[in-house]
Amino acid sequence: MCGISVQARQLPELKPILDAQAGNPVINIPQGTYLLNNFTNGAYQFTNLNNVQINGNGSSIICNSQELAFRFYNCTNITVSGLTIDYDPLCFTQGTIVAKDAANLWFEVEIDPGYPVKNVRNTRVQFYDPATRQLKRNSITTGEGHYTAFDSVGPRRFRLTKNAAWVAFEKVGDLVVLDVVSSKANPAAHAFQLEKCQGATVEDVTIYGSNSFSFFERDCRGTHYNRCKVGRGPVLPGINARLRSSNADGIHSSYASVGPLVENCEVKHNGDDCIIVCGRSFPVCKIDSATKSIYVLSREANPIFYIGDTLQQVLYAGVKSSKMKVQSFANYVPTAAEQQAVIAMYPDLLFKPNYTRGVRIIVDTLPAMGIGDVIYNESHTGKGFVIRNNKVGYNRSRGILIKSSNGVVYNNEITGTAMNGLLVAPELHWMGGGFADHVEISYNRFFECMFEKTNQGMPPGVLSVFCANGSAQVPIAGSFSQINVHHNTVQKSPYPAIVLTSVIGLQNSNNQVLPYPCNSREHGKKFGVVFTAPVWEKNNTP
Repeated sequence: MCGISVQARQLPELKPILDAQAGNPVINIPQGTYLLNNFTNGAYQFTNLNNVQINGNGSSIICNSQELAFRFYNCTNITVSGLTIDYDPLCFTQGTIVAKDAANLWFEVEIDPGYPVKNVRNTRVQFYDPATRQLKRNSITTGEGHYTAFDSVGPRRFRLTKNAAWVAFEKVGDLVVLDVVSSKANPAAHAFQLEKCQGATVEDVTIYGSNSFSFFERDCRGTHYNRCKVGRGPVLPGINARLRSSNADGIHSSYASVGPLVENCEVKHNGDDCIIVCGRSFPVCKIDSATKSIYVLSREANPIFYIGDTLQQVLYAGVKSSKMKVQSFANYVPTAAEQQAVIAMYPDLLFKPNYTRGVRIIVDTLPAMGIGDVIYNESHTGKGFVIRNNKVGYNRSRGILIKSSNGVVYNNEITGTAMNGLLVAPELHWMGGGFADHVEISYNRFFECMFEKTNQGMPPGVLSVFCANGSAQVPIAGSFSQINVHHNTVQKSPYPAIVLTSVIGLQNSNNQVLPYPCNSREHGKKFGVVFTAPVWEKNNTP
């Protein structure tokens, strides 16, 4: 055990307490600190619950394996409240750069006392300023692909050898965070998961760590997150304070039929986006007009489609076109030629080798369609979401990421995001899914965002409604529609602070950008961004 939190093996186990209350309409966890032995038992599963309350009563749950803690499947109108989830051993470790090659080809990290030294990985390597203990400005987050070797060179020391002389402006004395994985084979991802749940309420739940997302929902309807927290957890006296909370996203909603209400939450110091609402896009690789069949590529095994769902077509040029209804669907194995034809059209596509799966979808009406067009399931993008009154940031990517419609982003405080504070974008290089319409963005406050080292391919803007098509061009108006951006404030961030592109029905009023003589960045330069003005707009119509 790492000694960061209470020694997990000395704690009473939670499983017997929950097992004894199975079938009860109210499940109470007596206030205390408990071991969730997910190393032996895996995640604790709640299945097919209806109108059940689970009261944590302020309890702390310590997991002894870096994997999923709780999974809720096919539950309706459940409430989970009043508990904290943490890990011992932690899902990350941290230390200090103690040596560095003069040619900038390697550096060595000495792990802090009390932090894990077993099962350490360089999956996500982040650099922190020792004075502020925040992410370094004008730096980058790196991963396994940035290194040719990751070696243990001492009892608590690791050497990371770069694949090239790239620069994160790291130096001796900087702090570094590395991932730590479970010793189990194929540990389940995330910390707290809802799947196929309706009307769930998650309230006053705090998560101090996760091997991936802290809160993850998939194919849910109308979840309410209230006063939830993702943050840096406590340490024992004499141990350096934690630098990271969870390893990836804070609250991640995927494929929701009705989007979540996320309010009064605090999501900070996590390894990726703080709050995200999204679906999934699928590039078209084959069309059979005789049977009204669309064949699409997928990099996931079980994409969400139901008979009667509405599909939205997006032309390769990046603008929305026709809609159609799903009549039936089945798995499909694309040929290598079909895969390569699509991949060639999307040179910036991530995870290209993973697009080996496919789906054949029969629709009610087949519009004119071409290879490389995209479809997404409009019925499962989290439409109707509300993100309000939250405090997010101090993370390596976006504060809030929206790939959905019919939603509101209101009165949030976004601070210290290395990338966009708020990004509304389909991110076709991710095939993330959802081209927004009827979204209101108002009264949000952004402070010190977009401080990452210049990335000319990154979506520009602190508050950004942005689209780039498969050819990395900003589309004409029609990617988005009916977007209202008003009464937002941006401070201490580089120009352009507000970016708005490709919108039919754009309203942009009463936003304030305070001038800031900071080091300039050129994020998004490849898209023709202008960096001398606080607002950059392209291809919009009123």
